[in-house]
Parts: sequence; C-alpha cells; structure tokens
Amino acid sequence: MAGSERRGPGPAARRAAAWVVSESEPESEPEPCGPGAAAAAGSPPAAGPAGSPPAAGPGGRPRRRKAPGEAAARRRERRKEQEVLEKRRRREAAAAWRLLRPERCLRLMEVCVDPGLLKDPGSDAWVTVLSSLDCKYSFEPQAIPCSITWRRNMPSPLSAPDGPAVKTEEEKEVLVLVEPEDFLKRLFSLTQSFVNAPSASQPDLNQVLPLAGLEGSSTKTYSLAVVGLDAYRRCSREQGRRQAPSPGKQSPSSQPGPELAMTQEEILEALVVLQLWGNIEVVFLDTWQEFGQHVSALTKAIAKRPYKRQLESQELPFCAAGAWASGVRVEKDGTGLWQVWKRQIQQFNRVSPATAAAIAEAYPSPSLLLQAYEECSTEDEKRLLLSDIPVKSDVSGKDRRVGPDLSRRIYLFMVSTDPDLVLDLSA
Repeated sequence: MAGSERRGPGPAARRAAAWVVSESEPESEPEPCGPGAAAAAGSPPAAGPAGSPPAAGPGGRPRRRKAPGEAAARRRERRKEQEVLEKRRRREAAAAWRLLRPERCLRLMEVCVDPGLLKDPGSDAWVTVLSSLDCKYSFEPQAIPCSITWRRNMPSPLSAPDGPAVKTEEEKEVLVLVEPEDFLKRLFSLTQSFVNAPSASQPDLNQVLPLAGLEGSSTKTYSLAVVGLDAYRRCSREQGRRQAPSPGKQSPSSQPGPELAMTQEEILEALVVLQLWGNIEVVFLDTWQEFGQHVSALTKAIAKRPYKRQLESQELPFCAAGAWASGVRVEKDGTGLWQVWKRQIQQFNRVSPATAAAIAEAYPSPSLLLQAYEECSTEDEKRLLLSDIPVKSDVSGKDRRVGPDLSRRIYLFMVSTDPDLVLDLSA
C-alpha cells in the first residue's frame, strides 16, 4: 500500500523468534518458576509407550519400575522369616525346659568323687546308694582330698549345630569328708586362734579347710561331713582310761589330745563361727549309709535348682495382669475385679468354682465381707457367717451349702495377722 509505514514483526512472530536456538549453542532447559515449579521438578517423568525403556533418572541410569504387589510380597517374606525365628526360639526354649523337668534333670548330673573316699572299708555302703541314682558318677582326683563335686552336662541348643554336643557346667557346691580325729584337731586349732586373737579380728578359717592356694575358692560353697564323731570320741575316752599309766610312770604318748577335752558347747560355738564367718556348714553322720543318703539328697537338690529358679521367675497365674495363663484382666473402670475376687476364693483347698461364685455373689468384694464381719456380735457368728450360703451344683442338681469349715478358713484368712497360721487343719 502506497504511503503506508513499514511495520515490524507482530507479537506472535516475536514470541517465535525468542525460542530460536542456534546450532552452535548447547541446548538448555528453561528454569521453571512459579508456585507449581517445585512439584513439577520433583515429579518423575511420565512413562513412555508400552515396550519402550524406562525413563532415565537424575544420574542417567534407568529407573526401576516397581511392580504393584512387590512391597506387599517383601513384607510377607519378612513376616514369614520372623515367624520362623520365633518358632525356632520357642522350640529351643521348650526343649531346654523339658531337660530341666524334675524327672529328667537328674540325668544331666555327674557326681565327681575323689578316690580318697574309697579307702575306708565302709565306703561300699554309700557307693551303693550313689549307684542307685539316675545320674552319672566318676572317680577322679579333686582339688581338695576326699571331696565330692558336681557337674551338669547340658546338650547344646538346636541353633548351634557346629558347637560342642554337650556343654559342661561346674556347680558351686563342694562336699568335703573329714575324719573325726582330724576334724577335732582342726576345730581345736580354730578355737585357739579366735580365743587368743583380738575380738575385732576375723578367725583363721584355714585351720579347718585350707583354701588359700585354691583357684576359684571364693565362688564355691563348701560343706563338711563327719562320719562317726560321737563313736570316735567315746572310744578314744575309753581307750585313754584303759591305757592310763600309774602316777609314777606317765607316758605323753598315751595321754589323749587336748581336742578330746572339748565340750559339746565349745564344739557348737566353733560351728557357729564356721557358719557366720566362712559360710561353711558341718553335717554329722553316724554311718556310711547316712552319708550316702546325704550325697543323694544333695545331688537331687542341685539337679532341681534350675527348674525351681525358672518357676520362681515366672509370674503367678492368678495375678490380674492379663488373660493369659488363666489370669483375669482388670480394666480401668473396675471391670474384672469380681472375677479376681472369685479366683482368690477358689485358691483355698477343696473349693469348686461353683462355691467360689456363690460366695462372691453374696459378698461381691473383700471390703463388703469385712463390713459383714464387723457387724457380727460374736466370734462364732463371724466364723459361721458364710456357712449357710447355698451353692448350686451342675453335676448332681442338688443345692448344698458352703459349710462351716470353709467359712472358718475364709474368716481366719481375712482377719488373722499371724503369717504362720495354718488355715486348713486337714492338710
């Protein structure tokens, strides 16, 4: 058009020219901006068409695409592994618990006897008693002559197949047999040591049992056994009287030792010193048969100790801690207290669940029962307060009563302050 001015490129043309990139310049992505830029920058790239390789990650490596059920499968595998480990742990604990049962724990024990105990002619009697036990025994030299020690041979757990087949544990008990003559001499030396020493000093217990040179003696529990002490003292005194020389011909060798002059009170005082200062117990036995019975009882007690310790560590089944082990759960609002009270009544001997429920229904709490006792005027009325409560029996269908015996026992249990009182006279 003539006379018209020449116009520059329009807005669309200018926008298009702004995106023209030279072939010599590196291509760079425009930096995003705006409120949705951060979300857009952190979002993964969209998946390509089917069959195309996965989009590359920030480091140029292809991103692994997770299957929809892969996370759930991994959780199931971990849960199965945990269940397998828990079952194995329970199986090992059950196997160890079965070994500690009283009927089986004695088979794990081994009695180690010093050969010096076989020198006496009467030792066959106690060896016969020892052989009757359901346990092993061996004769091998001990650190203390004429002593007996115990070992526990525990099989290795199931989770350690490469370890030793049997794990041996040394018990802390040591039984030492002392001859009557030697025991009296040692006891006399002990009495002289703490009589002549200052009152504040500790007596020398090595006079009775030399333990200073023994390794690990502080972790052991020692006990002494003396067989035939009374018979030895009686025979020694009679022999001393028969061999007593005339006044003009005294022989020092024929005179009895000073240890035989110890009275029974002095011997008891020395035994108290041994018990208090050295924790050493002394057992006096008359025959070798009694010595064998003592070794047998001590072996059984040592064998059952882990079982009793395991029982003591368990919680009481009647505590209101939960619903496991026949317990009762008590809620914060008091729900379950009636069940606990009924279980407590059921702990008495010869009390059925129906009898306990009848008493708990008549007096729903211990405080209500104590109030009923306070309202009674005489002791006989208190003892017979629960005797006429009817009890419904599901077996016979006939109603019966609680009875005066159980009523008396519950009354004494509720009001007595004597911890040694025997409630059940027929037990």
